[in-house]
Amino acid sequence: MSTQRMTLAPSRRSPVSILLAAFSITVLAILFAPIVVIVVVSFSPGDIMEFPPQGFSLRWYEAYVSNPMWMTATRISFLVATLTAILSLVLGFMVSVALVRSSFPGKNAVRIFLMSPLIIPKIIIAVGLYFLYVRMRILGTTFGLVAAHTLIAMPYVVMIISAALYSFDRRLEWAARGLGASPLSALRHVTFPMLRPAIISAALFAFIASFDDIILSLFLTKLTAPTLPRQIWVNVQQIIDPTIAAVSTLMTLISVLGLWLVALIQKLSSRG
Repeated sequence: MSTQRMTLAPSRRSPVSILLAAFSITVLAILFAPIVVIVVVSFSPGDIMEFPPQGFSLRWYEAYVSNPMWMTATRISFLVATLTAILSLVLGFMVSVALVRSSFPGKNAVRIFLMSPLIIPKIIIAVGLYFLYVRMRILGTTFGLVAAHTLIAMPYVVMIISAALYSFDRRLEWAARGLGASPLSALRHVTFPMLRPAIISAALFAFIASFDDIILSLFLTKLTAPTLPRQIWVNVQQIIDPTIAAVSTLMTLISVLGLWLVALIQKLSSRG
């Protein structure tokens, strides 16, 4: 009995797939090139921003840390972003529960209204809030900026938590209630632990949305108490030195770290 060996020819990629891959790589290179340039320039030992740098130095990172103006702006940004994450998480969780588990007239209209900050240009929101805050006399306050950042962070929180609630098995809550747990106890010991990955991811997205914002900060903060993005903008208008590159690199690192944490949490939750 003779056996025939079948040799499979190596599969060749089509010209279309090769062109798509080349196009994708080109687009990614164009998008990441400015970030790479800024990171490299931040380690320049010279007094001006030059690429490629003539050496390696942490001089401008030391200048950033030792400058009270930059440190004040950093503290304000972290404070506003943290308060925004907390407020948007509390409000977003309650809204998500209402949208997923309740039925009321105009629910779709409410959902569209909550998602509208993702569609409306930020400049329009900033101008509208500016005139509103002038009338309310809260322009330049931390509360006003946190409220504005909560407005743009809420859509991310609602989307993430709503998706988690849709996939949540409510029979677990019913089982806890059947065993004598109160609604608050079931929410605390059953619902929250199951939704913890989504809650943490939503909080990180809200933090990043607030921390990286520049448009709302330009309109709603005072020059004497700017956020970190606004301080970068002010320095660009006055003098350009590699300190700006160092601060931009740190901000990029914080954003990348936040997104990495989100991806890690989702991966661990999927394994669980």
